[in-house]
Amino acid sequence: MLDEFERRHKKEHPTGWEPSLQWDGSKGTITAQLDNEPDDAVWATLIEDWGLDPHRTMVVDGSLQIRAWDVGDGEGGTRRHKYYRATIKPRELTVDRADINALCKLVEKRKPVKPVKNEAKRAFLVLLSDWQLGKGENGGTEATTQRILNACDKAVQRFKDLSKLGQAPSVVYLIGLGDLSEGCSEFYAMQEWQTDLNRREQERLARRLILCFIDAFVDLGVPVVATGVPGNHGENRKNGKAYTDFTDNSDVSVFETVAEIMAANPERYGNVSVPLTLCADDLTMTLDLCGVPVAFAHGHQFRSGTNSQAKAETWWKGQALGRTGVSDAEMLCFGHFHHFVMSEATGRTVIQSPALDGGSKWFTGSSGQSSQSGMVTLCVGSQVGVRGWSDLLIL
Repeated sequence: MLDEFERRHKKEHPTGWEPSLQWDGSKGTITAQLDNEPDDAVWATLIEDWGLDPHRTMVVDGSLQIRAWDVGDGEGGTRRHKYYRATIKPRELTVDRADINALCKLVEKRKPVKPVKNEAKRAFLVLLSDWQLGKGENGGTEATTQRILNACDKAVQRFKDLSKLGQAPSVVYLIGLGDLSEGCSEFYAMQEWQTDLNRREQERLARRLILCFIDAFVDLGVPVVATGVPGNHGENRKNGKAYTDFTDNSDVSVFETVAEIMAANPERYGNVSVPLTLCADDLTMTLDLCGVPVAFAHGHQFRSGTNSQAKAETWWKGQALGRTGVSDAEMLCFGHFHHFVMSEATGRTVIQSPALDGGSKWFTGSSGQSSQSGMVTLCVGSQVGVRGWSDLLIL
């Protein structure tokens, strides 16, 4: 026997009209007991309550069925019950169709944009990376020197071409990325046998080549900034390890000596600066290039990663966490790995510069890998585009 409460409140559903949902993935029905006819919002709530996505499932228009009857309320009166059933189906996800005819007409009517002179401040960045002067492979230092001189001529021509196009740079940055000289020993087993210049000769030639780049742009009447970061081949080593500080390095000292040479002729070189103090206590340097902070490193300090790009990005993330001088840079330029890589995967720009040396027979023989020599040039500035750089060319 049902007690009084159960008799009054027990729901009696007509057979086949029990609140339910049937669904086979492509069609189904939903049944509900409600006091009033449901609107779209109520149906959406009911569909979601049964575990389906109302954004992907809809009630079919015109499918609504209603059943109503009176039942006794146990107190001598009656109560009217209403049941609603509707067919459901997957919601048709509509996409506003583009007007193909209008688009084709837009293309047909387009007139070429006339080039206009761009007055935005832009820096012409030239990356001097991995010359390794004194390395005797593949034509030796003579071939390497010729490649560097050719790259210098091409960089000057590139500057002139940009100027003719109305994209004249306002300043030139000549940045050494390290390993400008090869060294003579302590870096790999065969080095002493293969070098064709001693350490003093290597540094002398590096100074002459740096000054050659500076003179080429001074002749164009443009301001020049020339400086560099330490590389591993520039270190003073004993038993294969550097034994002095980071900046006791030939990649820095050659720029320092060039600065002293130019200081004796301020009339010619008064528009050239050599900011070596920026890397006085570090392996890196960060400069503001027309509104874009750019970090420079050689790359031998990068450690963890499956390839050179991953190593650079992992290192940069760590520097950001440590709030070091490169953490706020928008771009990172480095060398060391001797082949070109560029990535924007992190939201910042990573540029790995190729080398201008003669390659490595041992590396190619052991791995089968090799890469084209080259020198990266590009324009940098906060107004040159959304990326902060443009016109990248490997010379």
